[in-house]
Amino acid sequence: MANQEQPDWSSLPLDLLPLIGQRSRDAVTGVAAFRSVCRAWRAAVGPAPRLLLPRAGSEPDQHVLVFPLSRGWSVVVDARDASCHLSHLATGATAALPKLNAVRDGSGGGGITHITYEHRPDAETAIHASEIFYYHTYLGFTDVLRFAAHVPRDAPAATAGMTIMMYHTMQGRTGTVFCRPGDAAWTKVEKPNPVGYGFFDFAYHDGKMFGLDINGETAVYDAATLDVLHVVQGLPVTPKQLANKMYGFRAELEEFHYVHLVSLPTKLVLVRTSVKSSRPFDIFELVSTAEGLAWLKVNNAGNYELFVDGYHTAFRENGANGGTRIYYVHDEHWPMVPCTPAAYCYDVQDNKLECVYRVTEDSPELSTKPSWFLP
Repeated sequence: MANQEQPDWSSLPLDLLPLIGQRSRDAVTGVAAFRSVCRAWRAAVGPAPRLLLPRAGSEPDQHVLVFPLSRGWSVVVDARDASCHLSHLATGATAALPKLNAVRDGSGGGGITHITYEHRPDAETAIHASEIFYYHTYLGFTDVLRFAAHVPRDAPAATAGMTIMMYHTMQGRTGTVFCRPGDAAWTKVEKPNPVGYGFFDFAYHDGKMFGLDINGETAVYDAATLDVLHVVQGLPVTPKQLANKMYGFRAELEEFHYVHLVSLPTKLVLVRTSVKSSRPFDIFELVSTAEGLAWLKVNNAGNYELFVDGYHTAFRENGANGGTRIYYVHDEHWPMVPCTPAAYCYDVQDNKLECVYRVTEDSPELSTKPSWFLP
């Protein structure tokens, strides 16, 4: 047995390689290991998703902040003047976006308002925004920022038909803002109920915009007219148990929840992350009932890998009968809740949670929270 010749794994039939790659342990570490075997194996399976960990103060791009969206696109922000643009890593394509602080009313009246934005890298406050907000670091400024994007499936590397949704607390209590490449300003989408903060999360799906409110309501807008089509009651979690990274809400409960909207090709799902729970994730689907739209708990989201972090959600197909896997970034850096950022993979079918990456305690300071990039 000791002298038995080892098989030449690089000479396997090419038509088998994609099937083997689909059965790798997970989309991050498993696919990366598979693609490292040889050139043939690398060519058989696309690039693995990556966890971005931008180091603060790195020259020469120390003021550049990158926020992945989906299908290889990212929003790139220059912290010095709040200017931003789209960038597609694989093709090199770019497209202009409005400055983060340039907004207009969604009613169609009035001009563009430029919210106060002052870059102060040499002062105690790194960024001063909207008169009352002071952020001591880039990480503090980006902690209250969130994106969602609609990228047409038939032309993923083109900007035609794209819609970018965004929210930052400097924009006030509006539900969200959105733009399309080339717009001069972000357009406000106000909440039906103006009480409280902006939306906990939002998404674009099937020509509509969805906003999840702190009070447990889901507002549904026509993406063309911004008319409110529905207000869905009954969030699948008690509002008092909600925690939110975007607004700095941390629950002092034995069990509390984060929620993420994920737009899939044929449905909108909600991923509920339960902290300090024996079952860390649950999935709900927005469905039509005799009483109207409602959130219904489902066993899984189908054959998809769902990627959720503090800035956005994304997905990709998980092959034939691959089931649902959820890739989650736990990135609390609130001073009162010490935590080492880590990324987890949860296999819904097997109810198995695995840590796929953990930031070391001596890691350098980051300019943004860890986020998933899907090539």
